[in-house]
Amino acid sequence: MMKDTAKHIIVFGTIFIFIFLILFTLPVYAEMPVGTVIGEVLSTDIVATIDHRPIPSFNYNNYTAIIVEDLRSYGFDVRWKPAERKLEVTRIPLREVVGKSGVNTEHVEPGIKLHQVLHTDIKTYVNGSEVESYNIDGLTVIYFNVLSDQGTLEWNQGARMASLYLEKPAEEKQTNTSSVQLAQNEKQNSERQTTGVPVTRQKTTIDPDERFLRHGDYHPSMIPNNVKIGLFFNQRAVPSIEIKSPNGFQAGFYESDQFQQIFLLDEINKITLNKDSHYYASLQQSYQTLSRASNKMGVIGDLSDQELLYASLDDEWSIYAGPFFNRKQTEDAIDKLTNQTGESWTLIQPSDKRVNVVASNNTIMTYLTNNPLYFASASGDYEKSIIQIGAKKYRGAATATRQNNSDLTVINLLPMEMYLYGVVPREMPHSWPEEALKAQAVAARGFAVASLKKYAEFGFNFCSTVHSQVYGGFEAEQSSTNRAVDLTKGQIITYNGHLAIPYYHSSSGGRTESSENIWTNSVPYIRGVSDEYSLNSPHTEWEVALEKEEIESILKKNQYQIGELENLYVAEISENGRVLSFMVEGADGKKELIKQESRSLLGLRSSWFEVEYDDANETYFFNGKGYGHGIGMSQFGAKGMAEEGYRYKDILKHYYTGVRIQ
Repeated sequence: MMKDTAKHIIVFGTIFIFIFLILFTLPVYAEMPVGTVIGEVLSTDIVATIDHRPIPSFNYNNYTAIIVEDLRSYGFDVRWKPAERKLEVTRIPLREVVGKSGVNTEHVEPGIKLHQVLHTDIKTYVNGSEVESYNIDGLTVIYFNVLSDQGTLEWNQGARMASLYLEKPAEEKQTNTSSVQLAQNEKQNSERQTTGVPVTRQKTTIDPDERFLRHGDYHPSMIPNNVKIGLFFNQRAVPSIEIKSPNGFQAGFYESDQFQQIFLLDEINKITLNKDSHYYASLQQSYQTLSRASNKMGVIGDLSDQELLYASLDDEWSIYAGPFFNRKQTEDAIDKLTNQTGESWTLIQPSDKRVNVVASNNTIMTYLTNNPLYFASASGDYEKSIIQIGAKKYRGAATATRQNNSDLTVINLLPMEMYLYGVVPREMPHSWPEEALKAQAVAARGFAVASLKKYAEFGFNFCSTVHSQVYGGFEAEQSSTNRAVDLTKGQIITYNGHLAIPYYHSSSGGRTESSENIWTNSVPYIRGVSDEYSLNSPHTEWEVALEKEEIESILKKNQYQIGELENLYVAEISENGRVLSFMVEGADGKKELIKQESRSLLGLRSSWFEVEYDDANETYFFNGKGYGHGIGMSQFGAKGMAEEGYRYKDILKHYYTGVRIQ
């Protein structure tokens, strides 16, 4: 059973606290007796890494200081010359950066005094240049920023992380490459087209749109009571939608994160929402409440032989006559109504924002998209409502809106936790162990909270497909997954007090990936971790065969004009094994595909693969591992961990580095 990450990080002999550097002039202590106290070490909440591997460090004088001996695990050679009282630190480009095991990355309260800093006579040289060094608790330390010449030093304020990316010479890149050249060409000297920017810092054509993802400090108020799901919209918008409820309907508005009932249609079991393109005659007087409009309609109805209906305006109700198909019909009706009722009537033009409500072939009301009516079952509270929208059953309420003269955007409004009832069984088999289902429920909730604004332009929060999370409505629900949602109600994953975005995937293939090797940003809680629990997945290993002509057709379809295909090879892989650079070479040019672009283009299960070529059959064989993008939680891995006896919090903390469940 994995244990929770320790909450305190003061360990005698080694200090695991992290802070970034303020690039001031380094202090110099000359002609000072060895052992003189010159300062104190303070705790900090900042994480420091070298090539994504956390390195033990601490804060002294607002600088990050690291223990020289620790650099042995981070691609450096460290040699002590006692006769000269000298430490020599040399970068070895071909030495693998493995990092130190057991480094704690959980943030702590900064400013706590830990150790005294002593002046030392030991001279420390980094690649031949002397650097300032100190003695802390018997250990020689140097400032972190003296390593900046060895690569690129970056500071991520939001993540509170200082990161050093070591420079990698061409020889090392070739050593770490899993390249397979074409047998018929054997192009050993093929060149990459590079931008000069490391692949891990480049944005790809298929990165998720993060403009609408929520970041910042987490508070329980960030979880809404209700959410809106787009069932039909954009290219899948419909001209009409049928809604059924055997117990009749209650109609209302969605205000202040609540469904507010306005009136009942308890004797009507089926309504149809249509996009409205009609003319109407409107009573010029409007009413603040539906009851007043209803009383007036009764009076008007006794005086007129016209069909009347309610119209929901911005904050008022009106009485309409109609619908009419043209202006002439409407004007004739206005004259007749004026004579019959003695009231003033006006013509209402067709609107590309109007939706009408039909029951028993009669239009009973109309409303505008900016203030849509929602319809739920009339039996009991809205939260217990189950209705049929089109061919499927859903909890909550339904409405339809229109976008720029479009067909209907159909929306399902329901409580957040009940939305998860319809998500978890679509994202993970309900027969899997309960602890895996609970981990999935927490991850799904967090992903939902982080992406509430993604579809704001359409008037809802999420869609029902993989572009958000797969949502199957009431018909998808299972008792086991509902229970997993209930047992984790309101629980969210956070990192250093911030809302975490818990990406997940089907199967890692044996190791998950770091975020910047799949998309763009380096996220401190999305680090590649060993994942032996995924090895029983049916997608642990796979093979895809594509003929040369198939690939040429795919390239042409995607506007890659490189001529006849001559060469395919992996040019660079990540430290976790996935493809960072994939070269496609043709008679007329070449194209570099970075990160997941090759997987997306060729329809592969993951970006963890090698490629071989069968010259006789002109066929490429892609041999790969895992299924999905590979970052965050592996769902098959969660299943494996649960079967081994791990609890859902252990599972989440394994896949999301340094997080809390709250």
